[in-house]
Amino acid sequence: MTPFVIGQMPVLVGAFLLFVGTLQLSAEPVECSNPMVFVETSEPDLAERVCTEAVAAVERLAACHIPQRFAINLQVVDRIVHAEEMCLGLFIPGEKILKITSPNQFSAGIGPDNILSQIPTLELFDSLIVHELTHALVDQQPYHGKQCLENQEYIAYAMQLEAMSSASRKILIDAAGGEIEVTGERLNAFVALAAPVKFAAWSWMHFTAPQNGCDFVGKLVSGETTLKFP
Repeated sequence: MTPFVIGQMPVLVGAFLLFVGTLQLSAEPVECSNPMVFVETSEPDLAERVCTEAVAAVERLAACHIPQRFAINLQVVDRIVHAEEMCLGLFIPGEKILKITSPNQFSAGIGPDNILSQIPTLELFDSLIVHELTHALVDQQPYHGKQCLENQEYIAYAMQLEAMSSASRKILIDAAGGEIEVTGERLNAFVALAAPVKFAAWSWMHFTAPQNGCDFVGKLVSGETTLKFP
């Protein structure tokens, strides 16, 4: 499982693997301008937005050594339940399916005390598309070793926060304690699970350091390097 639980709030923002329950999904998949990206939603007004964000994200990920190799279906649903918790986004490895909670339903899972409530709803929704697409495309790469949680979440969070506005990013960075110089040792599984808001912010800080960026992501994706402790 790859949880994105902000400050131990009972909402999984991103999850990956295991059981998922969903509510409210109908309509045939819509093919986006990228013929390998499909959107399935009962809210027609969202289909165009999801297509636009997803196609742009696929292009950004390809420029960061994470090309799309297989078709992806993005499903916008009313509710996702994962490990008995409500989550906002989910990628199911092997099934080429992403599930994103409709932004119209975010209020059901994000209370006023949750740091995510400070981020504009549609911006958060768009960033979730990036997060889950990143998981999906990393899963498509030819590296045959199993990507550890640290690697998976580092890449997904770095791409997600990179897609946010500077104002929204600052909200998460401030919640994590402010900007610092982040070493690889900080980006471990314990932090990812126990303090995911810090892991998310630290991932972006590390990613944007001059010596890292897409070159470092490429090494993680290929298996040349890893954040996992020996």
